[in-house]
Amino acid sequence: MGHKVKQSLANSRIDFFYYAFRNILLVSLPILVISTLLLSSFHSSAVTSGASADSLTLSLPTSCTLSSVVNSAHNATLNSGTYTSDIGKTTITTLCNDGNGYAIYANGLSNGIVGNNTLISSVSSNHNIATGIYEQGDTTSSWAMKLGNVSGDTSPTPPVIEQDYNNTYGLVPSTWIKVAGRQSGTTDMITGSTFTTTYAVYTAPTQHAGTYTGQVAYVLIHGSGDSIGTLHLMQNVSEWQNEIPNQGDTLQAMDTRDGKQYWVTRLADGHIWMTQNLDFDIEANTTLNSQTTDLNVSYDASTNNYREYQNGYTENNGVIYWKPASTATTIDFTGGNSTVVPGWTKSGVMPASASRTDDINIGHASLGNYYNWTAAIASNNSSSLTGNTFNNVTNNPKNSICPKGWRLPTISNQGASTIGSTNEFARLNQLYNAGTTNTDTGLISDPLYFVTSGEINADGKASSIGYSGNYLSSSFNGSSAGFLKLTATQVIPNGSYGKGYGWSIRCIAK
Repeated sequence: MGHKVKQSLANSRIDFFYYAFRNILLVSLPILVISTLLLSSFHSSAVTSGASADSLTLSLPTSCTLSSVVNSAHNATLNSGTYTSDIGKTTITTLCNDGNGYAIYANGLSNGIVGNNTLISSVSSNHNIATGIYEQGDTTSSWAMKLGNVSGDTSPTPPVIEQDYNNTYGLVPSTWIKVAGRQSGTTDMITGSTFTTTYAVYTAPTQHAGTYTGQVAYVLIHGSGDSIGTLHLMQNVSEWQNEIPNQGDTLQAMDTRDGKQYWVTRLADGHIWMTQNLDFDIEANTTLNSQTTDLNVSYDASTNNYREYQNGYTENNGVIYWKPASTATTIDFTGGNSTVVPGWTKSGVMPASASRTDDINIGHASLGNYYNWTAAIASNNSSSLTGNTFNNVTNNPKNSICPKGWRLPTISNQGASTIGSTNEFARLNQLYNAGTTNTDTGLISDPLYFVTSGEINADGKASSIGYSGNYLSSSFNGSSAGFLKLTATQVIPNGSYGKGYGWSIRCIAK
């Protein structure tokens, strides 16, 4: 799907796309947006002594999907000083098979940056076009978006587009805002609903010639009960943590960096944990900052000290930046065990991550991405970290690839039975797996859902998927990273091994 606005003779293409995500229910199983709620039906009958009974249990998954079809190209060639509307047309279809409501949120995503609601100039950022609603006599260029033409759902509670976008042009958002939704009702949503999106642009007479591109992302949040679905953000954990005050309480929250959602749960240790694996892609030369990522201080490898300095810190606004090295691209692989991952960095010096492209597991069962320890601590060089922090986790790296407000777990020599123990994997193993080291039954079950996601090994191969799970901590021991290892016959809650391996990550809310 693509939309763009171009001026003069420039000719290029930019993808317009949506994000489709899971609902806030019990278990997720999406294709695009496919969520699973176990709805059990059964029959039984009274029997006399000595007789036998037969029973049937059915599980029907709740499915909620968001899909789209581009009806006309999202591009136009404009003359300076003109206003053009109805640029492009995309039909977006929602389909849910239960009576719960849903909400659709939108956000600018120009240049792949969440919240960027400008049309990006091919010439200079000084010529970018900001979002705005055109009025006669305007002297500044602007662009806007519109949703409309709801159709298909003939039930008493069809979807409704928010007033600011309902067949009228509104601002392209700079944060996630609700643009459409359907209330919960007694009528099952078994009929698909559609609406269209389109764009308008005004180009002032002084607008520089060139090509201008922009993106808008959409996400569907499925509701539960009387709720139509609330968008919780990973980076705003302080705003919703009181919604899950008790042990076992859970919800889904979205990472603003890429729109992916994660189940998070308050566990028996008192912490809120991600209960599915981190799936954030690390891309070369893409700058991350402390407004969205767990970046707290810059690290000076030459002195083995953390400090706020130079390129990693802006004194004016206190924002810390990290740009992964040029070799730090996210690497996809398409096979199973023993598949070679081209370009995987075997040493722990440079950041590296890998993501599966054939993974049909989602929600709690998602394998997520694989990170070497350097990538996990948001560094380009971890070679100078050669001490041992198992005795003092305050010396652990202060940064991580987790979202802002989250951190990597710690491993220490503290006892697992100690309340508030910094030996955090061991503490979970004690609370949910009776402290055993010969089975992972309690760790792979509700509510922890640790996954035997395997690893990227020292040979740059994917291996042990379905056999073992390996989860990184921020603790380290010499040239080794502290990690949790689990298999069906073994649990090592405070192990350490080479920093260059690719392992999974679970983050903890601070």
